[in-house]
Amino acid sequence: MKSRASLLLFVVIEALLLLVVVMPVAHMRSFSERLFLANTDHLPEVAPDEPWFIAIRSVLVVLVLQGAFALRDLYRWSVIVRPRLVVVRLVEATITALLVLPLLHYGLGIVDRTLELDGLFLRLEIHPLLLVACAGVAFVMAYWLRLRFPRWIRGTGLAERVALVGRGPMLDLLEEEMRRENDPSVDFMGVFDAAEGAPRRRTLLGPPSAIDETVQRLGIQRLVVDRRAQVPNDTLLRLRLAGVHIIDAASFYERLTGRLSPESFRDEDLFLAASTSNVLYSMSSRLLDVVGASLGLILAAPLLLVTALLIKLESRGPVFYSQERLGHNGNLFSIHKFRSMRQDAETKSGPVWASANDSRVTRVGKWLRKLRVDEIPQLWSVIRGDMSLVGPRPERQFFVNELEREIPHYGQRHLVKPGVTGWAQINYSYGASVDDAFIKLQFDLYYIKHRSLAIDIAILLRTIKVVVLQKGAV
Repeated sequence: MKSRASLLLFVVIEALLLLVVVMPVAHMRSFSERLFLANTDHLPEVAPDEPWFIAIRSVLVVLVLQGAFALRDLYRWSVIVRPRLVVVRLVEATITALLVLPLLHYGLGIVDRTLELDGLFLRLEIHPLLLVACAGVAFVMAYWLRLRFPRWIRGTGLAERVALVGRGPMLDLLEEEMRRENDPSVDFMGVFDAAEGAPRRRTLLGPPSAIDETVQRLGIQRLVVDRRAQVPNDTLLRLRLAGVHIIDAASFYERLTGRLSPESFRDEDLFLAASTSNVLYSMSSRLLDVVGASLGLILAAPLLLVTALLIKLESRGPVFYSQERLGHNGNLFSIHKFRSMRQDAETKSGPVWASANDSRVTRVGKWLRKLRVDEIPQLWSVIRGDMSLVGPRPERQFFVNELEREIPHYGQRHLVKPGVTGWAQINYSYGASVDDAFIKLQFDLYYIKHRSLAIDIAILLRTIKVVVLQKGAV
């Protein structure tokens, strides 16, 4: 009951805040006429300063936005408390709202003309440019609210009560990750397992045969089941019908960490069955690449000139650094970056991994790397089609050969185009070892499995946030 009341409070607070930010933006008609519009004949004839119409228009936009939020589960605590997931869901919900609102206005126009209401419903229309602006401010406000509101969630008892079922390396890893992540949406209750041979630190809830009674007594809401656990199917079905969420250990690991589970690396199907490869995604992704990279190069042109001058003034050598990397399907292509290291960086050592505090980096190079300016020339590779804005980072053939010997399925990251930024880059810092490479591969393969236009946009937004605020992993 407390959970429902708190969620209702959250919804009401968000509705009021959305009204506060949407109302002034949706009615900037005079501002939009001066700056954006050459012909305003198609706008509603009634002036936008009528109080009732201002209120109704704003409420209509808020209702559609909140409906889209609900559709993407943005009123579930398990989503609200995960910033990584919130961004993706908010992008999806915002796109949905931007598709629904024009269709709604079009439908109201048909009703108005059919019933001869003399433009009554037409007065509820908002210009598309202002709808986009409303969606933008609503996105920022909704994200901010979800970062601030759930801090007290654990104290209110709203966290989801989770128990593990079975025994094995995967459950040991999950137990460790839950303690390390300290996810506020997860209240870890313990493990259903036999007492014999169980680790000392483990909180035992009883044998799997006692699941029915214990789940009811403790109010457990989610069971994470190891694939080797001996639990009768009728028991699992009975619990599912009673409202208990049941999920396998590998899927819960992905949800908790944003990485592919180590267990998935042993699967014969290589865990990629859910990967997005439809024509619509390919076309929209390519459009995003071309438009985003072109706009980025145009806006960054003055910065590129200043950067080239600084590199020349500090040290001898070329302004740009070119190198062959492995791309889509293992094809070689040339990558171009601003030179951030000494010209002779690998003359004696040969190919070595770069690190966060690499001694070969020049003084100007340190700032270029810190602000990610050295990566900007790669946008040309995006326009050419060798790279995408979002994807696994392209590696050198030397390191790929080495890592493929050490890490199973490392070559699977070449199933998609490499990217200027990616899921691994925003979640994990510089890696200088095989262990680091394996963790980044888990992130990369998670992205390949779940990629979508919404995730791509979310990664780009988080990359901008990390670069601007200098917080995070990129």
